[in-house]
Amino acid sequence: MALFSDKKNSAADDHPESGKDIIPMSFVQIVLLICLFGGCLSYLLSAAAVTGRFIEYRIPLFLMELPVNIICGLICFLFLAVLAGLALQRSLSADASPKSVLSRSQKISYFLSLLSTLGFTAYCCAVLVHFFKTNVFLSECWYLVFLYICVLVLHFKARKSSLAHMFTSATFVLILIVTAFYSGIASAKIENKKLGYVNGEPFLLVGTQDQNYILVGYDVTKDRANGKIVILPRQSPVMERTVFSPLRTKR
Repeated sequence: MALFSDKKNSAADDHPESGKDIIPMSFVQIVLLICLFGGCLSYLLSAAAVTGRFIEYRIPLFLMELPVNIICGLICFLFLAVLAGLALQRSLSADASPKSVLSRSQKISYFLSLLSTLGFTAYCCAVLVHFFKTNVFLSECWYLVFLYICVLVLHFKARKSSLAHMFTSATFVLILIVTAFYSGIASAKIENKKLGYVNGEPFLLVGTQDQNYILVGYDVTKDRANGKIVILPRQSPVMERTVFSPLRTKR
């Protein structure tokens, strides 16, 4: 939505005469920087999502292991998003004059604004689906809405300032991380939980690691985790005798 701003921008971030001292980066350097940024961002988003999930289940963060499949999925998503952005840029600037070409800082800012808008929209859709099914609204959504609106207002007021677009790019990355964190909390609340009884006490199967299973105690009356944590190896006799069934939530 922020990509189609009605403000005309010059092709350079600074004055034309300052461009003589700028050494252009090679194609290999640009690709390496994009890959490094995409890998780091994917790792941060995965860590934020898992952190939100663990906090909702009241699991200590030192037990956290990042799933490789989520990181690889995010890397693939960012790679496709970059390709789509390049294709969109080529199609929009094919017949445009050189004066209407966006600067590098503006391209990065607009690209990150589209990514954060996509993530924010997906999170809001999940919150609405959960509300329509259970009549329970996730109140923490309002905090993310407030942050997103504030950053979007700053983004629209950035105009041609390179420093302002660099600042909004950083804030959009922050919005993506916060969205991933709250998405982890929402996934812990929305997902179809598996309930089993260990020594007569109800436990939820909430995580699997390379060598262990993570179970948390479940309060049936309050419909939330009670803080008890059990870590069992995959070959544990308790796990072989325990049957986990889908938890029936109130509709």
